[in-house]
Amino acid sequence: MNTFIFIVLGQIVSLFGNAALRFALPLYLLRQTGSAALYGGITALAMLPALAGMLTGGALADRCRKARLMALLDLVTAGIAAAVAAGLPHLPLLPLVLTVLGSLYAIQGLYQPVVRACLPLLLNGTQLLRGNAVIQLVDTVDELLGPLLGAVLLEHLGIRGLLVLCGCCFALSAGMELCLRIPQDVPYDTKLSVRSLWADLRESAQFFTGQAAVLRLAAAMAAVNLLEVPALTVGVPVLVVQTLQKSDASLGLVQAVLSAGGILGGVLAGTVFVRHPIRSGTPLLLALSGVCAALGLALRVSVLQFGSILVLGAVFMAVAALFNVWFFAQLQVLVPQAQLGKTTACLSVLACLTQPIGQAAYGSAFQHWAAHPADVLLAAGVLSALVLWLLQTRRTA
Repeated sequence: MNTFIFIVLGQIVSLFGNAALRFALPLYLLRQTGSAALYGGITALAMLPALAGMLTGGALADRCRKARLMALLDLVTAGIAAAVAAGLPHLPLLPLVLTVLGSLYAIQGLYQPVVRACLPLLLNGTQLLRGNAVIQLVDTVDELLGPLLGAVLLEHLGIRGLLVLCGCCFALSAGMELCLRIPQDVPYDTKLSVRSLWADLRESAQFFTGQAAVLRLAAAMAAVNLLEVPALTVGVPVLVVQTLQKSDASLGLVQAVLSAGGILGGVLAGTVFVRHPIRSGTPLLLALSGVCAALGLALRVSVLQFGSILVLGAVFMAVAALFNVWFFAQLQVLVPQAQLGKTTACLSVLACLTQPIGQAAYGSAFQHWAAHPADVLLAAGVLSALVLWLLQTRRTA
């Protein structure tokens, strides 16, 4: 358990620094150039290395000693932050920000599968559920506080001061990870090459196709990120800013409440699942569909519109966090340790690929039915419930 605590502390420090820089660097670029288009384009391009990082990190997690790999990633990130802080006044800003931002996303993609692959070596049974809940909670809190504190620190320390501070965070995290002793953290093959990593990914794909339970998990995750999560992530800003014509401050309040719902879900997962373990994620998926439909119905009543977005949005994020914890705990039970890193990475990439498709689809839907946004959310709830019913029917057939 002490080793798990050190992993959590290292993740808190490392993910905070990463989240703060991923927010502050594009913001610094926006202030320097004044171009919103450039800001959006750089942010979108920087996401691409995260996909490659997830796939590579999953393979490396199964082939390398996990504690050393996490420490190496943090040391590399600390070196990048120090180098950028030293060279910022002399290097061209646009390629520098794009390169560093892409590196940060890639390293985060590498880091997360390694952390997930460590948990079954340290925890089991209800402890594994609680451990996944803690990891989910840390990730949610860092993604919330990292940008908030990053903006404050950028204003007071400047970009170079923030880079130095975050570099110290990464070095501290690496120092803690070098002290880790993870039992049975022995790679099955220490020979690393592009060919071996590609072979690992092929092996992971073959494992997927031969495991019906894992395929069902993958289908459930794809359905959530395609049909349910984007309905809220796209719908809430549209509803608050365009439909209700609220201020940016109101949107900020809603986003904070939604983040608080995600944090609450992470906390509940560590207690609810331990006392009342569930075998199937179906009730959680149905709850997400129900919340979407309920929000669509509540929006038809004018006096309930803003309050329903706050309350039901927070409930949705809490249930989504519960599902995420259940999902990874199930995955860690079903997948052999030698396959866990690669499988976790592949499913994370699946989530990253399906969610943008859902965001684009819901963006078009909210634009096309701008006069009836409640119908879009109601349809999202009904459609996701129908897809879930079809998946369940196929499972029992």
